[in-house]
This record gives sequence, structure tokens and C-alpha cells, in this order.
Amino acid sequence: MSSIGRQLGLGLVAILLLTVVLVGQGSVWLFDQALRDYLARSLQVETDSLLAAITPGPEGLYLDRARVDPDYDRPYSGRYFVIDAGERWRSRSLWDARLPLDADGLHNTLVAGPDDQQLLVWSGRYEVSGQAVDISVATDYLPLLRAFDQARWAIWALGLLTIGVALLVQRWVLNRAFQPLRRIRRELAEWHVGKRLELGSDVPEELEPLVSEINHLGRQIEQIIQRSRGGQADLGHALKTPLAVATALLQQATADPGSDTLAGIGVQLTAIRNQMDRALQRARLAPESQASQRFSAAEDLPWLLDSLRSIHGNDLQLETRLGEAAQAEWPFEREDMLELLGNLLDNACKWARRTVVLSADMNSEGLVLRIADDGPGVAEHERSAILRRGHRLDQSAEGDGIGLAIVTDLVEVYQGRLELQESSLGGLEVDVLLPVTRRQQRSDA
Repeated sequence: MSSIGRQLGLGLVAILLLTVVLVGQGSVWLFDQALRDYLARSLQVETDSLLAAITPGPEGLYLDRARVDPDYDRPYSGRYFVIDAGERWRSRSLWDARLPLDADGLHNTLVAGPDDQQLLVWSGRYEVSGQAVDISVATDYLPLLRAFDQARWAIWALGLLTIGVALLVQRWVLNRAFQPLRRIRRELAEWHVGKRLELGSDVPEELEPLVSEINHLGRQIEQIIQRSRGGQADLGHALKTPLAVATALLQQATADPGSDTLAGIGVQLTAIRNQMDRALQRARLAPESQASQRFSAAEDLPWLLDSLRSIHGNDLQLETRLGEAAQAEWPFEREDMLELLGNLLDNACKWARRTVVLSADMNSEGLVLRIADDGPGVAEHERSAILRRGHRLDQSAEGDGIGLAIVTDLVEVYQGRLELQESSLGGLEVDVLLPVTRRQQRSDA
């Protein structure tokens, strides 16, 4: 497994090495060019002084050496000249070395000089007393080349030192930046042994989404555990009575084979099977499943409405007012939405006289559902009671009283909101808000 710190360190070294090479070589080259331009101007001044030392005489032009700088007479002094004016004059410092006399100004390349020197040469053509004069002046550039080499090595040494310091600083910064991750790792270990239920929120901005998602997952797991415990308790209580009755009937049938008790046992076994089915339905509630199929209003809702019409009769009017939500794919699990809508619509169809209206809308808060009927409605003081598991206001009506309780569980799992109020049709209206989380939006995308 690759290390983030190692990758960042290698990237930093590569960048700094490239920077040192470019800056070191570039700065030396720029300084070399600037210095050559400066020396070229100095050589032009030397050319002017030599030109002034050329004097017309009875026999033509001659060089007045008394007006020439003494450095030109000292061997290998680093200052040299050659003058061609029909007669050639050379500085004594040049000895047997040659200089170009092409009058091209400053030469782009250095010229080998005496004593292994490297000469920077300036050549020019002038006219004195109507006679052409070619002058070349040179200076030793080798000490400057050596100075440039020293500067280059010094820059590289400073660059390597800078890279070392940068790596140390980067390591310190990374250790400091990774401290929240180490704290999160310790908190996860505490979470694993049950010492905490969520991670601390005091984290850098870049880690906030990760911590938020982990805490969201933790709350979801806690809700699943709580629902599982509640479901086990509900199932135990629900099966206790049918099992006791079935056991008593079985004992009675054993003692009196001719008694008519088998039908009663069958009824109790059917009740047990129904309770098991409901328990399995509750255990399945798991929103935000990564591999779940999303609910499509255009495909799934017509099938659900047709099923309800076949159960409650075609005389019942099931109206839908979906708007933009009609063609959209809702960011919720298909089975959960069928469970929620199926229970709400089935309950509305049981009590409706003629009409049930389903409205759906997607807004900034999430999915808003409204199921209204024209039935007798529910008194305000009794609305909270019908949401409790097993509670029925009318004992003569079909059902076991857990449909709305399952809806309540689903809404709680999705961290939504459920409200009961009087509908405009005269009956009961159930309003459900299911917020859309960032995880659902990404999964839906």
C-alpha cells in the first residue's frame, strides 16, 4: 500500500529539483549574458582609447605606445589588442596568440588565448585619416567562468539544503494535518468497543463530509438495531397469545379427538404466519441501500393503483396529482415506497366513501406526499392513537392495526415527518415528508 506522505515527498523533491536546476542554470546564464554585455561596452571604450593612440605621421599611421595602458605590455595580463592599419601592431601581453579581426563586434564564442585563457573579443573597423583601421580588443573571461561554476555549485548546494528543509517542514505539516485522522481512528476504535456512538465534529473542512457520512451511517445502524429489538419484542408479544391458544386447543384435541378444535388451531396458525410475514417486512426496511432499485412513479405507481382497485372495487376513484414527480425517479428504495404508499392508500381506501387523492411533489426539502379521502375522518384527539401498533378505532373493520405503524417506522428510518389532519374532502389527510440526503442524491445520480 502506497504512503501519502511518501508520494507527496517524492512529488515535492521532483518539483524542487526542477526548480533548482532551472533557477540555478537560468540565473547563471542571465548573469553571464549581462556581464558579457557590460564587458562589451568596456571593450568598446578600450577600442576608443587605442584608436586615439593611432597618430598620423610623415610615413603614415603609427601607434603611440606611450598612450597605451601598461597592462598591454605585461605578458599574459589578460588584456590584449591587435591593430591592422596597413601595419600590424600587437600588444606584448599577447605573445604569439592570435585575435580575430573580422569587425563583427562582440564574438558569441570565447577565443582561446595564451596560457590557456578564454578571451572575450570585441572587433571593430574604423577610419583614421582616410585609412581603414581594424582593431580587436580582448579580455580574459576565465576567472569569471570559474566564478560562475562556483556560484552554480553554491546554488545547487543551497537547493539541496532547501529540499531537505522543505521535506522536514512537509513532514511536520503532514503530521500535524494527519492528527485529526489519528483522532478519528481512535474514536472509531472506541466506537467499535461501544464507548461512543458518533465521531467528533471538530475536524478540518476536508474531513467534515467523511465524518458526517460515518456519523450518518452510525445513526442508521443504531436505528436498525433499535427497530430489530423492537421488532423482536413485538413478534414475541404477538406470537405469545396465538401459541398459547394453539397449545391449549391441541391438548384439547388430543384429549378429545372427536372435538371440533382443528379449525381453531388452523386460525391460530394463520395468525402466527401473518405475524411472521409482518416481522419480515419490518426487518427489510433499509433505506439508502447501495444496490437498491429506485421507485419510478411512471412504472410502479400504476401497478399499485390497479392492485388497490382490484381489492376495493372499481367504484372507488383513485386520483393522482403528481406534477413533475410523475416522470421523475424518486431517490428512495422501490420496495419501501411500495410499502409506504400501499399501506397509506389501502388504509384510505378502506374508509373512503368514493374518492381517494394521492398528491406528490419534489421540492428543496424532499418528497412531499399527501393521501386524502372523503371518509368519516379521525377526531383530532384520536389521531396519535391510530399510529400505535395494533390499535384500531373500529374493531369491526378488517385489518390488524399495524399498517400505519409500519408507515411510521419507515418515515422514522428516512428521518422524515408524518402528520394527520382533516382533508379538504372531509375525511383524513396523511402528509408525509421524506428528506433527500446527499448520499441519496449521489446514489441517484
